[in-house]
Amino acid sequence: GGEFSAEDAQKAIQKAMTDSPKFKNTFNEIPVFMIQQMRLQKQAKAEDGNAAPEPVNLLPMYFNLQNMVSTWQQFLAQAGGDVKDVEPAINLMELHELVDLMKKESEIDFRNVLLIPAVGGDAPAQTAAAGDASGADPMAQMGGGTLGDD
Repeated sequence: GGEFSAEDAQKAIQKAMTDSPKFKNTFNEIPVFMIQQMRLQKQAKAEDGNAAPEPVNLLPMYFNLQNMVSTWQQFLAQAGGDVKDVEPAINLMELHELVDLMKKESEIDFRNVLLIPAVGGDAPAQTAAAGDASGADPMAQMGGGTLGDD
């Protein structure tokens, strides 16, 4: 099934966060979400009349789970055929870990990353409201306010 709902994503992230040794502190751990299969192409500009260089593939990484899921759903809606049956490989990492990976050679080129901030006034509130009332949801404990929110 190609249907990947926000509920599925929430379950996957909940599992990742409870199974992970990371994100146990209440401060200084910034979660960054990504789907391995997602890439953006940035068209490089031609300089001094030369032919345009090859486009650069960027890996989009999100500070907000809902933004990532909605982008993935838009991608699936526009894509056709075999792509709709692709199960997204959701990864969760800590921002400091990402910075360390950017300094090293690896299978995934973390130097070509596009960090996408949380957008939409209700996105942080949605994430917190999706958790259960017991407060066991690590996302809910992070609070709704992020830098730049009004």
